[in-house]
Amino acid sequence: MKRIFDNGRYANVTATLALIVALGGTSYAAITLPAKSVGSKQLKKRAVTNSKLRTSSVTSAKVKNGSLLSKDFKTGQLPAGPPGATNVVVRVAGVANVPPGEQRSTVVSCQPGEKALSGGLNEGGPGPTFTDLFNVVASEPVADSLAVPTGWFVVAQNTSSSPNGFFGFVVCAKP
Repeated sequence: MKRIFDNGRYANVTATLALIVALGGTSYAAITLPAKSVGSKQLKKRAVTNSKLRTSSVTSAKVKNGSLLSKDFKTGQLPAGPPGATNVVVRVAGVANVPPGEQRSTVVSCQPGEKALSGGLNEGGPGPTFTDLFNVVASEPVADSLAVPTGWFVVAQNTSSSPNGFFGFVVCAKP
């Protein structure tokens, strides 16, 4: 080292000082930073990669539930969910003719093995068809003894001055 400085060349002195500062700076950071003081805010995006992680440093216990998406898994890693509804169909009851100012009800049922998803009424039958001819008094599912929705119940009041009709419907699906 004495020989380098004996010549007193500016380039040698500068290079040596730069090396000492560079090495000293990283070791200074390693020595003076408190434990767990570097977090996600201090890291640049994509700074931590798989190759930089210690084996088993990320485990399922450390991954927040609900934070992964299906695209994060390989094909076949996720179990298949329950089967969805198939054979969705609309079932319709006959027209309920309603005199002016009166109410009528109807029940529309799904076929055995089907479940009711939704229901309601549509205007139809004798006379004009307008959307403001009826007030819906009730519209709700009908369930079996196990509380499985199997149909739809509708009560409607004719608000016009002439007879009109409506028909109930239910949307059914076979699981």
